Amino acid sequence: MYLLSLFNIILAIFSISIIEYTVFISLLKTKISFIHYLIFLLLETLITLITGASGRIFHVILLVLMAQFILKSTQNINLIFFYALYTIISTTVFGAIIQSLENLLATDFLVQDASSIFDTIVTPLFLTIIQYFIIKYLTPSLLILRKNRNLQQHVTFKLMNLLLFLSLIFYTATYIFNISGYKHIVNLFFAYCLIIILVYLHYITRSHLNQQIIDQKQLQLDNLTHYTQQIEELYHSLNGFRHDYANLMISLEESIQTNNMTHVHHIYNDVLKSAKLKLGHNNYTLSTLRAIEIPAIKSLLSHKIIDALEKGIRTEIEIEQQWTSCHMDTLDYIRILGILLDNAIEASENTANAFIHIAVIIDPVQKENRFIIENATTEETSAIHQLFKHSVTTKGNGHGTGLHNVQQILIDYEQAHLETAHANHKFSQTLVTQG
Repeated sequence: MYLLSLFNIILAIFSISIIEYTVFISLLKTKISFIHYLIFLLLETLITLITGASGRIFHVILLVLMAQFILKSTQNINLIFFYALYTIISTTVFGAIIQSLENLLATDFLVQDASSIFDTIVTPLFLTIIQYFIIKYLTPSLLILRKNRNLQQHVTFKLMNLLLFLSLIFYTATYIFNISGYKHIVNLFFAYCLIIILVYLHYITRSHLNQQIIDQKQLQLDNLTHYTQQIEELYHSLNGFRHDYANLMISLEESIQTNNMTHVHHIYNDVLKSAKLKLGHNNYTLSTLRAIEIPAIKSLLSHKIIDALEKGIRTEIEIEQQWTSCHMDTLDYIRILGILLDNAIEASENTANAFIHIAVIIDPVQKENRFIIENATTEETSAIHQLFKHSVTTKGNGHGTGLHNVQQILIDYEQAHLETAHANHKFSQTLVTQG
């Protein structure tokens, strides 16, 4: 009987440990090996057997250490700490609620059986269901939080972590000092803090997203206004050339009829060659953007191309098919494009042969888009894997967060990835997205 009870206890602890680690990994958005999974389960089970309910703080520390040193997570420490606190506190709160149901349902006749069933089957099952729906509800907010470093560093977010940690300390104290009369009060405080913080997290991230959308719409309007002005200049240039061309043809016809070859040579060398040069002006690159049917992307590209041209960078863009979808959230997509284009402009403008070449390949059959951007660099090559680390760059001090941010955005999209190459003073990035 003793061995059976011990087995049930270990099985219950092991089940809860599996749920906790699964919740933490789903929040962290990282892949793990079976060995790492097993290491955590063994350590978590061992800590629980040694410390009991009073060791929940050690579980938080274990999760943070696992993320930082074993899983090598590049996410902000404040965010990792929040994930760990939420995982342990939510499991504890919901576990306490489910266990209270056990006390209501168990009778003198069924005490042993009910306790065993609840600890090994019912509690883990209900915990899994509850955590699944809560994480599903929080996913949009967590996506915004994960992508915004300013929110992670904000004092409000740090205070949220502090409040959760203090509530965990109070919970631990009731078990260490065996203050049984206050356990229910602490559990209620626990649950109240968790609910308030989750609701506030949802509110603050939604507010931030709405502000981002407003800012993006204004930026899109400004960019499209600039783009329209460039198109108007292009129209006036073509209209003027058409008028001049008609007059030139009349003049050329008269010169040919009078056999005035000197005048013919003059028209060709001094006028037509100049007109050809004007028609080859970089502003005509913008005409390619008519193939883009996504206003936000057209707006961004027009702005960045104009910026590059104004800095004297030879810029070309190729889009052979109509571009109707980017196969991911548009706001995230233009954030990535903005980073790639800014990097290309900044790296290229310091080179002797400054150029940027952009190509968009649309595969409607495979539902795949490839956005390729190539630019000149002062360096002949670089270590690609180093560029995605925070504060590492080929552009000098004060830069280097761009590609790291791109990597953080792409974590949430299994159907998207970035291909990078750097050789012969040419740096290329290919953003691949699939629908």
